[in-house]
Amino acid sequence: MVSKTSVTFFSIIALCLVFADAVPRLPTQRRCRCINQAEELQPSMGITNVNIFFKQGLCPNIEIIVNLQNRRICLNPDSKVGKKIIALMRKRMNQ
Repeated sequence: MVSKTSVTFFSIIALCLVFADAVPRLPTQRRCRCINQAEELQPSMGITNVNIFFKQGLCPNIEIIVNLQNRRICLNPDSKVGKKIIALMRKRMNQ
């Protein structure tokens, strides 16, 4: 016969496992990626890729990260070029 203490113990463990799975996970990104932001880009910079990160997790900012041939820079999303890039990406997403 199983003791009452064992049943209670395993019931508590089972409940903990159920509720642990139901708790939303914290985002892995705990801060913004961009600290300093450029206002403009030059065509001669050799842009290889552009990534846009919309407001998510604990970063309330839209971030535009431009990959160049040998480095990365952050572009101000409120700049003229930043607004054009965001508009272009939103247009592509809606197609």
